[in-house]
Amino acid sequence: MSTTPPADDPQDGLLDGGEEVAKVVLAGQAADPGNYPRGTFRKTVSGMITVIVMIVATYVIPGLHWAQPWTPGEPVPFWNLIGRELLGEGAEAADADAETRELAELALAEVAAEEGDDEGAEPFETPPVAVEPKADEEPIPALVAHEDDSRKVERRLENSERLDPFYAALTRTDLHLPGAVTRVSHYGDSAVGNDGITAAIRAKMQARFGDAGHGFHLLGQPNASYKHKGVTFVEKSRWGLCFIIHGCRSDGRYGFGGTTFDSSGGAEIRLGTATKGPMGRRVSRFEVYYAAQPGGGILRLRVDEEPPIEIATAAEAIEDRWEVIEVPDGEHSLSVRAAGGGKVRAYGVTLEREGPGVVWDGLSQIGALTRRLLNFDKDHYGGQIARRDPDLLVLMFGGNDMNTKGTMAKYKGEMSEVIRLMRGGKTPLPCLVMAPLDHGERVGQQIVTREIVPRLVKAQREVAEAEGCAFFDTYEAMGGAGSMGRWFRSNPKLGSGDLSHLTHHGHKVIGAMVYRALMAGYRDFRRRVEGEPMGILEAIASGEAEAPKGREGA
Repeated sequence: MSTTPPADDPQDGLLDGGEEVAKVVLAGQAADPGNYPRGTFRKTVSGMITVIVMIVATYVIPGLHWAQPWTPGEPVPFWNLIGRELLGEGAEAADADAETRELAELALAEVAAEEGDDEGAEPFETPPVAVEPKADEEPIPALVAHEDDSRKVERRLENSERLDPFYAALTRTDLHLPGAVTRVSHYGDSAVGNDGITAAIRAKMQARFGDAGHGFHLLGQPNASYKHKGVTFVEKSRWGLCFIIHGCRSDGRYGFGGTTFDSSGGAEIRLGTATKGPMGRRVSRFEVYYAAQPGGGILRLRVDEEPPIEIATAAEAIEDRWEVIEVPDGEHSLSVRAAGGGKVRAYGVTLEREGPGVVWDGLSQIGALTRRLLNFDKDHYGGQIARRDPDLLVLMFGGNDMNTKGTMAKYKGEMSEVIRLMRGGKTPLPCLVMAPLDHGERVGQQIVTREIVPRLVKAQREVAEAEGCAFFDTYEAMGGAGSMGRWFRSNPKLGSGDLSHLTHHGHKVIGAMVYRALMAGYRDFRRRVEGEPMGILEAIASGEAEAPKGREGA
């Protein structure tokens, strides 16, 4: 027997190639048998005709409709093998599959690195603090190349220059200036649940720029998917809670994280640094977000095993307050307890360090329609975000909005209103809108993109443009139409079985994509400000000056 490799096929990849064509010649038999005798294929042809007649009968005779091999609306059988080739779509499908395989390999690498970090890993290094320049006229140095900068940028940010104030703050952190902490507050629906995407971005940013703390954490779990990475959290006795999506507070005071907690006594949680992995291993500053109100009780705070601090929360009228506790930089935990004497109302705790470094708040609002954020009282939320003072606001909503009725014009109006509300703490507060994930649905044996997905992405892009936000097209970054199906079928799986959410591996991929997109914009910014006086950074970050235009690169 001899084998002959097939000729190069421009559509190779659809069937994964590698096929060999075998030519078999039996010993003692002529290589060319010549013409076949009459009647050789009579039975085969008769059988084929019989099958065709039977198939046609299922469409003609009503009682046989159950046996129809295909009904309108279902995918055509063998479409991926034949139909795509006939319409010239084979190469496109192969490219999409190859892209998904590449992302699956990225996921494996990211998860392997994470698992390696968890086993006996040392905390992220704290960058050495540089001496503050003596004069604002000192020139901004060129960006020092980082190993991540050579990685492929799968999808760049749209209008990344709108993040210049954020990049200015990040530059100060990157230059290791004293106290240069860059904060990001990342809100989203279940797409960011379990701190998946947010933790993936946080880990990369802190590995590069320094760990300035875990950030904001609620006093309890409004749902089972509220689980943060890089922190320890224990509910000793649950606080009562009211989650913003339920509209259960007429005063609109849901705190910075979207959930308000209360207890007349006995509720207690303990929140502290992580015990493994490189992220969140140290803290030097706790800040408790709470409310004083008529009839308020005692809020008891206790760091480690130190004597407790008791705070009276009674006041003539409700008002938001904050309690800061400084501790030596290291491993610590904080107990937050309602100690009786009246009802205590509180929102959450931030864990931070002096810096330089980055903080990336994970603020998931599981199950939230975009418009649910309008349940915030404007003045209350304005005070909350002003206190938190982030350098960047990230919003990733839309997954739940796909299941509601209403016009796209109405949705765009609601989203615009949400962005204006949430940017109230700093002018201008840079904002980044992340498009929703692809959402799939099953049509026969196929998984296709829901019709509403590209329309919603288009609407969000238009709102981001109108409101002065940068935009990251998560949907196209995944691969566009049909991508959730490919992510679900990949190995390892990147998409979950509900065709709307991601697996842990998928979170890692999106986190890496967003990080690299942000860093591409950062490199552009550093090229534009290189050689400019150092004082311009603070002016850009505060909105008092604009960064030079041009000099952007790939």
